[in-house]
Amino acid sequence: MKIAIIGGVAAGTSAAAKARRENPDAEIVLFEKDNHISYAGCGLPYYISGTAESREKLISFTPREFEKKYKVYVKTKHRVTSISPQKNKINVNNLSTQKSKEHYYDRLILASGARPVKPEIPGIDNPQVKFLRTLNDGEQIKKFLRKNKVHKTAIIGAGYIGLEMAEAFSSCGLEVTLIEKEQQVFPQLSKDMADIIASHLQQKGVRVRCAKTAAGFHQNKNNKLEIPISGGSKIRADLALVSVGISPRTELAEKAGIKLGPTGAVSINEKMETSVKNIYAAGDCAESRDLISGAPAWVPLGSTANKQGRTAGGNAAGGAFKHRGILKTALTKTFELTAARTGLSEAEAEKLDYNYISVKIQDSDHAGYYPGTEKIHIKGLFDKDSHRLLGAEIIGKKGVDKRLDVLCTALYSGLTADDLYQLDLGYAPPYSSPKDPAAVLGMVAQKKLND
Repeated sequence: MKIAIIGGVAAGTSAAAKARRENPDAEIVLFEKDNHISYAGCGLPYYISGTAESREKLISFTPREFEKKYKVYVKTKHRVTSISPQKNKINVNNLSTQKSKEHYYDRLILASGARPVKPEIPGIDNPQVKFLRTLNDGEQIKKFLRKNKVHKTAIIGAGYIGLEMAEAFSSCGLEVTLIEKEQQVFPQLSKDMADIIASHLQQKGVRVRCAKTAAGFHQNKNNKLEIPISGGSKIRADLALVSVGISPRTELAEKAGIKLGPTGAVSINEKMETSVKNIYAAGDCAESRDLISGAPAWVPLGSTANKQGRTAGGNAAGGAFKHRGILKTALTKTFELTAARTGLSEAEAEKLDYNYISVKIQDSDHAGYYPGTEKIHIKGLFDKDSHRLLGAEIIGKKGVDKRLDVLCTALYSGLTADDLYQLDLGYAPPYSSPKDPAAVLGMVAQKKLND
C-alpha cells in the first residue's frame, strides 16, 4: 500500500506515525513545503520571549530523525501543486530544484494546515509587520528583535496569540499596544469574563485599545511605523504583529473536487474521510463536529490536529478508528492569568436557541488558611430542562487547568449540575477546598435551576 501525506507538523506527522504502526509494510511518503516537519507551534511565543531557551527545544523530530524512527520518506521543501483523484496521483514541485514530478498513491491524507489571515491594509507587506504561524516566522521575529532597536510594539488582534505575545514582548522589555476590533479582548469569552483579562493587561503596562481597527502601516522618516486606528488616533511602533486569525488551506482540496463544509474547511466524517474516495483530511484544514450542538465546527488547535491525524493515519493504513468530535476546549496564559473555555459560549447558546441559565461564581483556588490562595472565576451554562452542563469559562492565577479538565470531562460525559457536586474530586489544603470550585459551580447552579 502507498500512502501519501500532504503536510507535516501535528496532523501530518501523527498520521504518518499511526499509519506506520497500523501497517508496517506500507510505503509512506510525507511532503512538506517547509524545512521543518515536527515542532511545537504553540511554543513560539515562549521561544520569542526566551522562556524556551532555544528553537531546538520546540522541535520534536528533525526530518531525518522522523524518517529513521517511523520508516517514512520525508520530502521537505516539496510543495504539492495538484491532486488528480481519478488517477490517484499528485503533482509535486521540488522547491530546491524547481523540478516537478508525479507521485502515485493508494491513500492520500490532506494535512495542509492553515495560514494567517492577511487583511488588505496599506503597508501590510512592510518588513516591520510580522505574522506568527511557523517556526520560521518565530525565527524572523527573534532575528528582528536582535538586530534592530525595538522599543515599542503593536499587536493587531487580542485572541490567543495576541495575548501570549503581549506577555512575550513585555518580558523582552518592550512597550506593547494591543488593538482589537471587537468590544473586548479575547472574543472567545463572554465580555464580563474578558474584562478581567483586560484589567490585568493594563495593570501589567499593556495599552489596550478595543473596538479599534488598524487602517494602515506607514513608515515615517525615522523608520518607525505609524498605525492609524479608527477614531482618528495613531499608534507608533518599531514592530507590529498581525494576529487576527487563520484560515484553512483548502485550495488543493477545492481544485480536486473535495467538498468543503459550512465552516470553509474540508468536510470529513468521523473516520476523517473526505467526499472523495481514498482521500482523508486532518488538522487545521479539516472540520470537526461540535459534541454539544452536533454541528460542524472548525477550531484549529494542536490537540485536535493530533487526534485527527492519528485517526486519519490509522484508517488510511487499513484500520477502523473514529474521531468523535470536539468541545472547543482551550486555554491560554497571559502574564499571571490563565483563561480557559470549553463547550458553548453564551453567544452560541443563544444562537442555537438553548433554554439555559448562566451561573457565575468566584471562589478560592485552595484552602484559605494555606498560603498563596488566589481567586478563581468560573462561569457555567446549564440547560434549564435537563440541568446538563453546556459550557464553561474560567479565569484565575492557579488551578484553572485542573477545573477546566474536570468541566470538559463533565461536558463530554453529559453530566448535570447535581453530578458536579457529587464528583469525588481530589482534596488537600494546598490544592483545593473540601468544596472544590467546580463542585461549588454545580451547587449554585442546582439551587438556581430548582428555584
